[in-house]
Amino acid sequence: MSLKEIVGESRAMNEFVVTINSNKHVVRFSPNGEVTVGEKTIPIEVTKINGNAYLLKFGNRVFEITSNKISGNNFGLLINGWYFDATVRTSLQETVNELQQNKAKAKHHSDVKAPMPGLILKMKKLVGESVNIGDPILILEAMKMENELRSPSTGTVKEIFYKEGQSVEKDVTIMTIE
Repeated sequence: MSLKEIVGESRAMNEFVVTINSNKHVVRFSPNGEVTVGEKTIPIEVTKINGNAYLLKFGNRVFEITSNKISGNNFGLLINGWYFDATVRTSLQETVNELQQNKAKAKHHSDVKAPMPGLILKMKKLVGESVNIGDPILILEAMKMENELRSPSTGTVKEIFYKEGQSVEKDVTIMTIE
């Protein structure tokens, strides 16, 4: 999406969140040729010079802008000789992105449950140790076979409810990973 497309598309979707150097700015385009950044509204004019080069008249100031789409919503912008990496999203895209980031940051915990009745032969991880998905965490003997249980998530072992040599029933929680 070029600068001209963003401004042109603004009649349908007029609010964007532009992130430059980790600073987010809410930018609203109005059909009458004005842009609002934060609380300030200024008239704009965009003139395409060639390819991805534009002249942007923003109030009384004129900027020469070259935009280059890097990937997805990420752009490289050259504004009057200064280079910036920018992310341009609609308000809806930004909300979805923030929800995904918050979900990833939220603490999760996984209970490691016995898949069958058996005897815990060996604990391979102890409380406080880090684990990654798929790491071996304990060996459970069932019907004369040794079964290696693996971590269902990445995190830290928070609690262990059984010790080596203890029997467990099916579906009991053996340990918790956060």
